[in-house]
Amino acid sequence: MSVPSPPGPPASGPRSSEEAGNPLWLARARLGDGEPVDQLIATYAFVVPTDEALRAIAAASPRGVVEVGAGTGYWAHLLREQGVDVVAYDIAPAPSPRNQWFAGSTPWFPVRDGDHTVVGDHGARTLLLVWPTRNEDWPGEAVTLFAAAGGTTVAHVGERPGGHTGDGRFHALLGEVDRCWACAYQTPSVPCVCGVRPRFRRVRTVELPSLPGRDDDLGLYARDPDAQPLRPNPRRLRPRQRRPGPRLRWRGAPPAHGRE
Repeated sequence: MSVPSPPGPPASGPRSSEEAGNPLWLARARLGDGEPVDQLIATYAFVVPTDEALRAIAAASPRGVVEVGAGTGYWAHLLREQGVDVVAYDIAPAPSPRNQWFAGSTPWFPVRDGDHTVVGDHGARTLLLVWPTRNEDWPGEAVTLFAAAGGTTVAHVGERPGGHTGDGRFHALLGEVDRCWACAYQTPSVPCVCGVRPRFRRVRTVELPSLPGRDDDLGLYARDPDAQPLRPNPRRLRPRQRRPGPRLRWRGAPPAHGRE
């Protein structure tokens, strides 16, 4: 599949290295002038990349990147510009009419047709997930399959637990929660993750310029072979126990040395 060349910087010249090859950076700056957010997403991606984020992914990916749910392939395109060997997949790559967000969009990268199960063939690469679908199980399944294939590094671009990306199991597998919050706090709106063993742990965070109403960052995760299955924290479920022994009661002013 032939992919058209991306547009170049404006005639006035870029104001930063990000703007030079990252038109979404410039487009985000025009949001106050009435630039529609949905159109930016459809043309580029859900999240604005930065040079720092791209360099961090590149440094963590000596054997390349596999991206799942790549959409237009915007992040894959910019990573390739950094010299990274990238393969990207989507169940409905742009401009497929089956893609709710990217139907008719011009692709930035030759995204292949494939679902999350392809990660099992790319365990040597870094797994990249940019804004994985909220409250769907495929992101967590991708992480599980990737770990089973020997994968050691995950890059997640999106929001933390409780945000707009992934589900409870996905964030638990990435080591983002320390207990099952549903059971620890009797919260029925949060999915139970008791028994889920985290496969990874966050080792680096890169802040990202978010689109309105979002709080995105890049999280880089390494394998965590010592993690234990999640459970409710017993100290949170039981009433606080007093230590055994007599209680000291002062009668009047305490003695000068502070003890009876």
